[in-house]
Amino acid sequence: MKRREFFTATAAVGTAVAAAALPAYAQAAPTNFPGDRRAEAKLRFCGPPGLMPGSNDEARLKWAKENGFEAVEIGDPGNLESAKNWKKKADDAGLLIASIYFGGAEHPLMSEDPAVRQRGLDESKARMEVAAAMDCPVLVYVPVRGNQPENVRNLPESVLWRRTVAVLKDLGPMATALNTNVILEPLRRGEAWFMRQVSQAALLAKEADVPGVAALGDTYHMYTEEANSMAAFIAGGDFIKHVHLGSGVGRVLPNAENHSAKGHTHTDAFRGLKYIGYTGVVSFECGVGGSGNREIEVPKCLEYLRKCWEEA
Repeated sequence: MKRREFFTATAAVGTAVAAAALPAYAQAAPTNFPGDRRAEAKLRFCGPPGLMPGSNDEARLKWAKENGFEAVEIGDPGNLESAKNWKKKADDAGLLIASIYFGGAEHPLMSEDPAVRQRGLDESKARMEVAAAMDCPVLVYVPVRGNQPENVRNLPESVLWRRTVAVLKDLGPMATALNTNVILEPLRRGEAWFMRQVSQAALLAKEADVPGVAALGDTYHMYTEEANSMAAFIAGGDFIKHVHLGSGVGRVLPNAENHSAKGHTHTDAFRGLKYIGYTGVVSFECGVGGSGNREIEVPKCLEYLRKCWEEA
């Protein structure tokens, strides 16, 4: 089979695989995959300041820029003053702020009580205003985690699905008005029992049918929950707006020694990203691993991932 025929066939198979893995109420896979766009794809690195060597934030961001990073991902800065401070640090280093963790409002947003839900929406808007102050295009959002109140944990997945779609219909326009996006992150079992696959996140975004909502794939979670990481990204298609990286063996930097788990590799994942013409960042959400020396392990990982991208 020729290379082009292989990718075309894999796109169809990938969508079927992703659809088969969905629960009964969400069997229709997203149909937005764009076809072969490998010529458009770019590899752009992002990571948290804490991953970089350096004695302070300024030194870490300077190191990141000098070593090929284009952006940083930070935790929720909490308030506008802190957000503006981070924006200045990133600007001074010549880096973008690619994303922040949304968090915090998951419980009230799933509530049946209109007053509690409104509180969650108000909290969400406040975080979006923080993102806007940093020109940050991505707020990573997890609808439900394993630490939910019992009344949420006991809800059927079909009910959670409907509630999540309703929440996204509110959040998407709010995010768009502030020039940011809410990005759904699937997590592995043990961390979440709902929305564990990339195709589910993409289908939720599709069903919400509003701007400002998209999906991400995290290779650490994908290596447990997905049948095939290339297929998962192809099924997500144009809804994929952010990517997290971590070894499938543990949440550490991927490298040649720990790159695979259950048949997955970062080369497989990158094949999927290349196929959909992905140009967003790939952001490290993991520890260092290896020797523990950031000055050794981070460049080693970058070299390894560039090789995976070339092979993909």
